[in-house]
Amino acid sequence: MGSIQDPAPYQEQVTMTLFGKRIQVLDLSHEISPEMPIYPGHMKVAFWRHLSHEEARLRLGPQSRFRGYAVTGIALCDHVSTHVDAIYHFNPDRPDLTIDTLSLLTCITPACWIDVSGVPPRSHIRLRDVQEAMRRAGIAALRPGSSLLYYTGAERLWNDPMRFITQYPGLDEEASRWILDQGVVNVLTDAASTDNPADLDYPNHRTHAERLVIHTEIVKNIPKIPRHQDFTLLMLPLRWKGATGSPVSALAMWEA
Repeated sequence: MGSIQDPAPYQEQVTMTLFGKRIQVLDLSHEISPEMPIYPGHMKVAFWRHLSHEEARLRLGPQSRFRGYAVTGIALCDHVSTHVDAIYHFNPDRPDLTIDTLSLLTCITPACWIDVSGVPPRSHIRLRDVQEAMRRAGIAALRPGSSLLYYTGAERLWNDPMRFITQYPGLDEEASRWILDQGVVNVLTDAASTDNPADLDYPNHRTHAERLVIHTEIVKNIPKIPRHQDFTLLMLPLRWKGATGSPVSALAMWEA
Protein backbone atom coordinates (compact mmCIF):
# COMPACT_ATOMS: atom_id res chain seq x y z
CA MET A 1 0.00 0.00 0.00
CA GLY A 2 1.37 3.42 -0.96
CA SER A 3 1.75 6.37 1.36
CA ILE A 4 -1.43 8.23 2.26
CA GLN A 5 -1.56 11.92 1.50
CA ASP A 6 -4.20 14.55 2.12
CA PRO A 7 -6.15 15.56 -1.00
CA ALA A 8 -5.26 18.83 -2.66
CA PRO A 9 -6.71 21.77 -0.67
CA TYR A 10 -9.33 24.14 -2.05
CA GLN A 11 -7.86 27.06 -3.97
CA GLU A 12 -10.00 29.66 -5.68
CA GLN A 13 -7.62 29.75 -8.66
CA VAL A 14 -5.71 26.86 -10.21
CA THR A 15 -3.86 25.99 -13.41
CA MET A 16 -4.77 22.75 -15.18
CA THR A 17 -4.44 21.06 -18.54
CA LEU A 18 -7.64 20.82 -20.59
CA PHE A 19 -7.77 19.56 -24.20
CA GLY A 20 -3.99 19.81 -24.34
CA LYS A 21 -3.84 23.45 -23.24
CA ARG A 22 -2.77 25.04 -19.96
CA ILE A 23 -5.85 26.77 -18.55
CA GLN A 24 -6.33 29.14 -15.63
CA VAL A 25 -9.55 28.46 -13.69
CA LEU A 26 -10.98 30.98 -11.20
CA ASP A 27 -13.87 30.16 -8.89
CA LEU A 28 -16.58 32.85 -9.05
CA SER A 29 -18.86 31.25 -6.44
CA HIS A 30 -19.46 32.24 -2.84
CA GLU A 31 -19.82 29.57 -0.19
CA ILE A 32 -23.25 28.63 1.18
CA SER A 33 -23.68 28.84 4.94
CA PRO A 34 -26.26 29.74 7.60
CA GLU A 35 -24.35 32.98 8.23
CA MET A 36 -24.37 34.28 4.67
CA PRO A 37 -26.40 37.32 3.51
CA ILE A 38 -29.94 36.52 2.34
CA TYR A 39 -32.01 38.69 -0.01
CA PRO A 40 -35.05 40.20 1.78
CA GLY A 41 -38.00 37.80 1.71
CA HIS A 42 -35.96 34.75 0.76
CA MET A 43 -35.64 31.73 3.03
CA LYS A 44 -32.61 31.66 5.32
CA VAL A 45 -30.17 28.75 5.18
CA ALA A 46 -30.12 26.05 7.85
CA PHE A 47 -27.62 23.19 8.27
CA TRP A 48 -27.88 20.38 10.79
CA ARG A 49 -26.12 17.11 11.50
CA HIS A 50 -28.73 14.68 10.22
CA LEU A 51 -26.64 11.59 10.90
CA SER A 52 -23.31 11.23 12.68
CA HIS A 53 -20.71 8.53 12.12
CA GLU A 54 -21.54 7.15 15.56
CA GLU A 55 -25.28 6.98 14.78
CA ALA A 56 -24.55 5.23 11.50
CA ARG A 57 -22.45 2.68 13.36
CA LEU A 58 -25.53 1.75 15.41
CA ARG A 59 -27.28 0.82 12.17
CA LEU A 60 -24.32 -1.14 10.85
CA GLY A 61 -23.82 -3.23 13.95
CA PRO A 62 -20.63 -4.28 15.74
CA GLN A 63 -19.70 -6.84 13.08
CA SER A 64 -19.06 -4.15 10.41
CA ARG A 65 -15.51 -2.90 9.91
CA PHE A 66 -16.87 0.30 8.34
CA ARG A 67 -16.54 3.34 10.62
CA GLY A 68 -19.89 4.78 9.57
CA TYR A 69 -21.02 7.70 7.45
CA ALA A 70 -22.14 11.26 8.20
CA VAL A 71 -24.99 13.15 6.54
CA THR A 72 -25.78 16.89 6.72
CA GLY A 73 -29.38 18.12 6.50
CA ILE A 74 -29.83 21.35 4.53
CA ALA A 75 -32.82 23.69 4.15
CA LEU A 76 -32.66 26.64 1.77
CA CYS A 77 -34.50 28.32 -1.08
CA ASP A 78 -33.40 28.24 -4.73
CA HIS A 79 -32.01 31.81 -4.67
CA VAL A 80 -29.10 31.78 -2.23
CA SER A 81 -25.41 32.62 -2.57
CA THR A 82 -24.14 32.70 -6.17
CA HIS A 83 -27.27 31.72 -8.11
CA VAL A 84 -29.01 31.96 -11.45
CA ASP A 85 -32.60 33.12 -11.93
CA ALA A 86 -34.65 30.93 -14.24
CA ILE A 87 -37.05 32.78 -16.54
CA TYR A 88 -40.03 31.56 -14.51
CA HIS A 89 -38.64 33.39 -11.47
CA PHE A 90 -39.59 36.74 -13.00
CA ASN A 91 -42.03 35.73 -15.77
CA PRO A 92 -45.22 34.08 -14.42
CA ASP A 93 -46.40 33.38 -17.99
CA ARG A 94 -43.57 30.90 -18.60
CA PRO A 95 -43.85 28.06 -16.06
CA ASP A 96 -42.16 25.87 -18.68
CA LEU A 97 -38.89 27.81 -18.30
CA THR A 98 -37.80 26.51 -14.90
CA ILE A 99 -34.19 25.94 -13.96
CA ASP A 100 -34.08 22.33 -15.16
CA THR A 101 -34.76 23.51 -18.74
CA LEU A 102 -31.71 25.79 -18.95
CA SER A 103 -29.51 24.92 -21.94
CA LEU A 104 -25.83 24.12 -21.56
CA LEU A 105 -25.30 26.53 -24.44
CA THR A 106 -26.38 29.30 -22.06
CA CYS A 107 -24.29 27.96 -19.19
CA ILE A 108 -20.97 27.75 -21.06
CA THR A 109 -20.26 30.90 -23.07
CA PRO A 110 -17.61 33.42 -24.06
CA ALA A 111 -17.65 36.28 -21.57
CA CYS A 112 -16.41 39.75 -20.72
CA TRP A 113 -16.54 41.93 -17.61
CA ILE A 114 -16.82 45.62 -16.81
CA ASP A 115 -16.28 47.72 -13.69
CA VAL A 116 -19.16 50.04 -12.73
CA SER A 117 -18.15 50.32 -9.07
CA GLY A 118 -18.10 54.11 -9.38
CA VAL A 119 -21.91 54.16 -9.59
CA PRO A 120 -23.31 55.01 -6.13
CA PRO A 121 -25.31 52.41 -4.17
CA ARG A 122 -29.10 52.57 -4.42
CA SER A 123 -28.96 54.28 -7.81
CA HIS A 124 -29.20 53.20 -11.44
CA ILE A 125 -26.42 51.98 -13.67
CA ARG A 126 -27.29 53.81 -16.87
CA LEU A 127 -26.39 53.05 -20.46
CA ARG A 128 -23.69 55.71 -20.45
CA ASP A 129 -22.12 54.00 -17.40
CA VAL A 130 -22.09 50.64 -19.19
CA GLN A 131 -20.64 52.05 -22.39
CA GLU A 132 -18.00 54.08 -20.56
CA ALA A 133 -16.99 50.98 -18.56
CA MET A 134 -16.71 49.04 -21.82
CA ARG A 135 -14.50 51.76 -23.28
CA ARG A 136 -12.19 51.68 -20.24
CA ALA A 137 -12.01 47.88 -20.51
CA GLY A 138 -11.21 47.96 -24.21
CA ILE A 139 -14.39 46.10 -25.14
CA ALA A 140 -15.51 47.31 -28.54
CA ALA A 141 -18.73 45.29 -28.64
CA LEU A 142 -20.70 42.65 -26.76
CA ARG A 143 -20.71 39.37 -28.66
CA PRO A 144 -24.04 37.64 -29.42
CA GLY A 145 -24.31 34.47 -27.37
CA SER A 146 -21.92 35.77 -24.70
CA SER A 147 -22.22 36.59 -21.00
CA LEU A 148 -21.60 40.00 -19.45
CA LEU A 149 -20.33 40.29 -15.87
CA TYR A 150 -20.50 43.68 -14.18
CA TYR A 151 -18.76 44.56 -10.92
CA THR A 152 -20.44 47.01 -8.54
CA GLY A 153 -18.12 46.63 -5.55
CA ALA A 154 -20.89 45.12 -3.43
CA GLU A 155 -18.77 42.00 -2.92
CA ARG A 156 -16.65 43.98 -0.46
CA LEU A 157 -19.70 44.05 1.86
CA TRP A 158 -20.16 40.26 1.96
CA ASN A 159 -19.27 40.08 5.67
CA ASP A 160 -21.70 42.89 6.51
CA PRO A 161 -24.99 41.17 5.50
CA MET A 162 -27.40 44.09 6.00
CA ARG A 163 -25.28 46.42 3.88
CA PHE A 164 -24.62 43.71 1.30
CA ILE A 165 -28.32 43.26 0.62
CA THR A 166 -29.15 46.98 0.56
CA GLN A 167 -26.16 48.98 -0.69
CA TYR A 168 -25.54 48.44 -4.41
CA PRO A 169 -26.65 49.91 -7.76
CA GLY A 170 -28.67 48.14 -10.46
CA LEU A 171 -29.18 48.35 -14.20
CA ASP A 172 -31.91 50.68 -15.43
CA GLU A 173 -34.31 49.73 -18.23
CA GLU A 174 -32.43 51.46 -21.05
CA ALA A 175 -29.13 49.81 -20.13
CA SER A 176 -30.83 46.45 -19.69
CA ARG A 177 -32.52 46.63 -23.09
CA TRP A 178 -29.33 47.74 -24.83
CA ILE A 179 -27.28 44.89 -23.33
CA LEU A 180 -29.85 42.29 -24.40
CA ASP A 181 -30.15 43.93 -27.84
CA GLN A 182 -26.49 42.97 -28.36
CA GLY A 183 -27.40 39.29 -27.98
CA VAL A 184 -26.07 38.73 -24.44
CA VAL A 185 -27.54 35.51 -22.98
CA ASN A 186 -26.58 35.92 -19.31
CA VAL A 187 -25.94 39.05 -17.22
CA LEU A 188 -24.01 38.52 -13.99
CA THR A 189 -23.32 40.80 -11.03
CA ASP A 190 -21.52 40.66 -7.69
CA ALA A 191 -24.51 42.40 -6.07
CA ALA A 192 -27.53 40.79 -4.42
CA SER A 193 -29.71 41.75 -7.39
CA THR A 194 -29.34 43.08 -10.92
CA ASP A 195 -31.83 45.80 -9.93
CA ASN A 196 -31.37 48.95 -7.87
CA PRO A 197 -32.85 48.06 -4.43
CA ALA A 198 -34.42 51.54 -4.24
CA ASP A 199 -36.44 50.91 -7.44
CA LEU A 200 -39.31 48.52 -6.71
CA ASP A 201 -40.31 48.45 -10.38
CA TYR A 202 -37.38 46.06 -11.00
CA PRO A 203 -36.54 47.36 -14.51
CA ASN A 204 -33.84 44.76 -15.16
CA HIS A 205 -35.95 41.81 -14.04
CA ARG A 206 -38.86 43.11 -16.14
CA THR A 207 -36.66 43.46 -19.21
CA HIS A 208 -35.24 39.97 -18.79
CA ALA A 209 -38.77 38.63 -18.34
CA GLU A 210 -39.82 40.22 -21.62
CA ARG A 211 -36.73 39.02 -23.52
CA LEU A 212 -36.61 35.55 -21.88
CA VAL A 213 -32.99 35.96 -20.78
CA ILE A 214 -31.52 34.71 -17.50
CA HIS A 215 -29.28 36.58 -15.09
CA THR A 216 -26.98 35.54 -12.27
CA GLU A 217 -26.44 37.29 -8.94
CA ILE A 218 -23.92 37.36 -6.07
CA VAL A 219 -20.92 36.44 -8.22
CA LYS A 220 -17.52 36.49 -6.53
CA ASN A 221 -14.03 37.48 -7.73
CA ILE A 222 -14.98 39.34 -10.91
CA PRO A 223 -12.04 41.82 -10.61
CA LYS A 224 -9.62 38.90 -10.25
CA ILE A 225 -10.23 37.91 -13.87
CA PRO A 226 -7.03 39.37 -15.41
CA ARG A 227 -8.56 40.14 -18.81
CA HIS A 228 -11.80 41.95 -19.56
CA GLN A 229 -12.67 39.72 -22.51
CA ASP A 230 -11.57 36.55 -24.30
CA PHE A 231 -12.35 34.22 -21.41
CA THR A 232 -14.97 31.52 -20.93
CA LEU A 233 -17.71 31.45 -18.31
CA LEU A 234 -18.80 28.02 -17.10
CA MET A 235 -21.87 28.15 -14.84
CA LEU A 236 -23.51 24.94 -13.65
CA PRO A 237 -26.85 25.08 -11.78
CA LEU A 238 -28.47 22.11 -10.10
CA ARG A 239 -31.29 20.67 -12.23
CA TRP A 240 -34.03 21.08 -9.61
CA LYS A 241 -37.17 20.13 -11.51
CA GLY A 242 -39.69 22.97 -11.53
CA ALA A 243 -37.51 25.36 -9.48
CA THR A 244 -37.26 29.09 -10.17
CA GLY A 245 -33.49 29.21 -9.77
CA SER A 246 -30.46 27.41 -8.39
CA PRO A 247 -27.17 28.04 -6.66
CA VAL A 248 -24.38 27.62 -9.20
CA SER A 249 -20.75 26.70 -9.42
CA ALA A 250 -19.41 29.44 -11.67
CA LEU A 251 -15.90 29.43 -13.14
CA ALA A 252 -13.94 31.85 -15.32
CA MET A 253 -11.47 30.05 -17.59
CA TRP A 254 -8.76 31.41 -19.88
CA GLU A 255 -5.65 30.10 -21.59
CA ALA A 256 -2.55 30.51 -19.41
